[in-house]
Amino acid sequence: MVKSPKTIKGDKILKVLSKHGFEFKSRNGSHVSLSNGQIHVTVVLPLTTIGVYKKICRLTGISFEEFL
Repeated sequence: MVKSPKTIKGDKILKVLSKHGFEFKSRNGSHVSLSNGQIHVTVVLPLTTIGVYKKICRLTGISFEEFL
């Protein structure tokens, strides 16, 4: 099992979500909102904490390892 980091770069999360059909909706300061029509996700730049990251994985169904 891969040891999870304490933070993940928001840019990396944005790239993976974009690859899975999520589109940019808005940006307010360091928060970027994406949606695929059914699921709405907010990513914090430049770093996202592990708790928010795990919630994004759970909501989107994208595997944990794909982001690492």
